[in-house]
Amino acid sequence: MNSTLEKISAEDWHYKQKSINIPKSFMNQIVLNFFIVEGYRDAAIEFSKEADIPLSNQELDQMIERIEIKKNILDGDIDSALEKVNKKNNNLILFKLKTQKLIELIKKDQIDQAVKYAQTEIIPLLPNQPHLIEEIEQAIALIAFSDIKKSPMNHLVQNSQRIKVASEINQHLYQDSMGNDQAKLRTLMKLLLWAQEILKCEIQYPQLLEISKGQFSKEE
Repeated sequence: MNSTLEKISAEDWHYKQKSINIPKSFMNQIVLNFFIVEGYRDAAIEFSKEADIPLSNQELDQMIERIEIKKNILDGDIDSALEKVNKKNNNLILFKLKTQKLIELIKKDQIDQAVKYAQTEIIPLLPNQPHLIEEIEQAIALIAFSDIKKSPMNHLVQNSQRIKVASEINQHLYQDSMGNDQAKLRTLMKLLLWAQEILKCEIQYPQLLEISKGQFSKEE
């Protein structure tokens, strides 16, 4: 980092942070919004009671199907998830789910069925989604390995892949029903990271490295 930049000590930086007053009601709304968007229905109900924030039955009802689809994906039951989203007429959601089904077939060593499924169910979706070609190529590449655990793409067969897809599908379904809205907490985190990149070109200051742990960089 350029040594000519103005430097703010960790002590001064954290003092300035503590002087910022964020209303608790605002933070409560952000947390509740996160629970709703991410499909944590029980948590949303309990938190709305604790924070004394009204939660409509419509908001709760809209979460039920998303929760069921999310569970289907986490259980590897992609067919059930597909049955629920087929009526949505959203090619991106279909592509994500069908690609995950392809992965599940490969994990079961049902290679012939996987190849046929890719040709008949996934490839036809690509003309309108050319940016997704790399994603399907990575999944198909698993077929080339007799032991998929030794594939460079072995992360696709880990449980973390199901979690990732479940989260993505949940976001797309929420956006379909609520416009382009997404969890405000996610938006704030993205804004924070963007602001840090801009600010570090102007001054030296303790940067937030690990958001979940509140870990800052050490002062140089």
